[in-house]
Amino acid sequence: MYRQTRVLGVLLILQVGAMVGIGVWLFASIDWDTIVNLSNKPGQIRLQTTDKSEVKDFKRAILFAVYFFAPVVLLLLAGLGFVLLRRRGWMLASVAQALIMLSCLFFYGASRPWFAYPIIAYCILMILLLNSRSVRAVVQRRQLTPAEAKPEIAHGE
Repeated sequence: MYRQTRVLGVLLILQVGAMVGIGVWLFASIDWDTIVNLSNKPGQIRLQTTDKSEVKDFKRAILFAVYFFAPVVLLLLAGLGFVLLRRRGWMLASVAQALIMLSCLFFYGASRPWFAYPIIAYCILMILLLNSRSVRAVVQRRQLTPAEAKPEIAHGE
């Protein structure tokens, strides 16, 4: 019965890995020497076309980190909650998926990246999985307190 929640936890952690990978790729694609040279010349008014593209890449990487840092941390906590604690993390995962879709919309408006659509599609898939009947049954099941269990025990005798 807990298999669905563990699979969901692994899928959430996989999403964390993909988001971190995109961030690393964005920061790795920056020519840091050009950025450092631009920061050392504050009086330079005209930028070359290559400098403009480097500044645009730098801005895109910073925006990605700002928009997606908090939702990725929430995803990691939710994924670990599903994998290790079985039932914890449903609300965190739902909020994180909504925040990631909102961040994709803001980030898409700023820089039009190619990876926004796959991220949104994966978030939609994860929300559908989070709200599936089998996952909801595991998450909403609770332990009976001793006071609630007494009628069942007395009835069974």
